[in-house]
Amino acid sequence: MMDTLVSITIYAMDEPPGWREHVASALDAMQHIEDLTSSYRDSSEIGKVNFGAGKNHFSLSREVYQLIYDSQQISQLTEGAFDITLLPLLRLWDVKSPNPRVPTDEEIRERRKLTGYQKIVLNDHEIFFPDSGMGVDLGGIAKGLAVDRAVEVLTKFGYEDFLVEAGGDLRAVAGELTQGQRTIWVRHPRQRDGFFAKIKLDKGAVSTSGDYERFFESDGKRYHHIVDPQTGYPAHPSVSVTIIAEKSEMADGYSTAVFVLGPQRGMEFIENHPELAGLIIYAEPAEGGAVLKCKVSKNLADQITIIEN
Repeated sequence: MMDTLVSITIYAMDEPPGWREHVASALDAMQHIEDLTSSYRDSSEIGKVNFGAGKNHFSLSREVYQLIYDSQQISQLTEGAFDITLLPLLRLWDVKSPNPRVPTDEEIRERRKLTGYQKIVLNDHEIFFPDSGMGVDLGGIAKGLAVDRAVEVLTKFGYEDFLVEAGGDLRAVAGELTQGQRTIWVRHPRQRDGFFAKIKLDKGAVSTSGDYERFFESDGKRYHHIVDPQTGYPAHPSVSVTIIAEKSEMADGYSTAVFVLGPQRGMEFIENHPELAGLIIYAEPAEGGAVLKCKVSKNLADQITIIEN
């Protein structure tokens, strides 16, 4: 679901009674978030919101309202590096198309006029966009919320040792069987089956945003799906950002924001927010082609091993 592989792993000495039903309930909770927030479904709550842009005030469910509110907070804290109103630009780039193309500067300028998180009118569980053609895409944060919902369900059923994963997002809850034993592997952004780093993690949320999942190449240049709101073009020079936080929703949103901020500003942001930890992998021009370098936050240094730098 959510355009990625979702998995739930439970650790136990003996098979827990009813675990299949419990996992099914957790997956249902994740599916519910996708059904509400998918911008690619006209029937979803976000689909209906986007369809009525510039015309109607739309009453939001509690979950979607809170998610948009949280997104706006991240936007403000990161000075717009995270922006859920980029849907017009994402549709223009359409990196998942069988025949993607690089838009013209004029096309990007026109679409940028329909973006800007400050334009969202959010009040008393209602949302309104001033311009027709505007829209929101929650792909940079909704997957994290879905993971958190699954964790809530499994915790309610009494599980104390498990892992929920959804693509680049995961959240771990450690019990006696995994305490001090769990390793999170960070994919190498340029080696298909390789790893760049490994992180010791008992509990918490990890989210990785990278330029290697959804992209196309044109004239030897990579164009990926993480768009910089300030330019309308894919952000650079970051190639992969991993954020660790208490919950997946925050890790998800901030991994996108830090990717856009870039290695210098991004690491400064992480260091100024001790509730976050992070790894930023970025490309630096060099003779014969770019080389990968990385920055690690101070509060992650004792938990991470760089496999290749």
